[in-house]
Amino acid sequence: MSEPATEPLDVAKDVAASLRSPFVPLLIRELAGAGRFLDVVWPQLAPSVETAGFLGSALYMADMALDAVEDVYTPLLSRETLLGGALRDDELQTLVAALDVFHWVQPQLLLLAGALAEAWDAPTVGGQGRAAPRAPSPREATHLDTAVDFARADGGLLPEVIGSLQLSAAPDLYRAVAVWPSYLEVAWEELQHLATYPLFRQRARALYYYARSSSRFLAQPLHASRDALAGQGLTDDDLTAARDAIDRALPTLATMMMHCCAMRLGLGIRQREVVTESEGRS
Repeated sequence: MSEPATEPLDVAKDVAASLRSPFVPLLIRELAGAGRFLDVVWPQLAPSVETAGFLGSALYMADMALDAVEDVYTPLLSRETLLGGALRDDELQTLVAALDVFHWVQPQLLLLAGALAEAWDAPTVGGQGRAAPRAPSPREATHLDTAVDFARADGGLLPEVIGSLQLSAAPDLYRAVAVWPSYLEVAWEELQHLATYPLFRQRARALYYYARSSSRFLAQPLHASRDALAGQGLTDDDLTAARDAIDRALPTLATMMMHCCAMRLGLGIRQREVVTESEGRS
């Protein structure tokens, strides 16, 4: 019997809620379109996402990204210059709130993508992490109440962003900030050059590998090899679609974490989440 047509979307919303995301991220939307993929893997991943260790690993990666961005990027942008013409005060506050959501959600997505990539050819991954629950957070509650809007995927500067970053589609982060085209226009003048810095590229790769290696610290073992998923009834087309989405997401999310840090740095936001500045640079 076929699954109800609405079920993949329902599962995708469950994933977003567990990540404390007010929107369903692109990776999750794509995986929801890969047959029963999310139906099979999400019940295995959900208990690990709800642990303090999972969130701690994600936020540690956010600090890793900020360290490298601070080393290579001295923004010319500032709140004052933006308020001088690109944004009104209320728009700036909404932008800051949206960026905080991405700062929190993207590293969690990267961990999920890393675990799924590691599991593809392995009988099992994970099971070495602690099951200590993730405590409720006022910041996450605020994120869930934050309205994050998205510009058209082909609007404004987004085709230029896609081409410059060599992506196949506009990432969620840039679609969100493109809602303020005046901001994106001035910010992109600086952000488009970030990839020319070797440390920036190296740290994005380090985030990619950190996410994959962290799969062993999932609190619950994950059985999501291609053979295991095929045994659950997924078709070759579903498996190919899921794997392609994961392969695209891994480097893109790592890079977008760096870009999100750069955007926040341009707004004067540089606080670390789990590592002090001295520890981060030791």
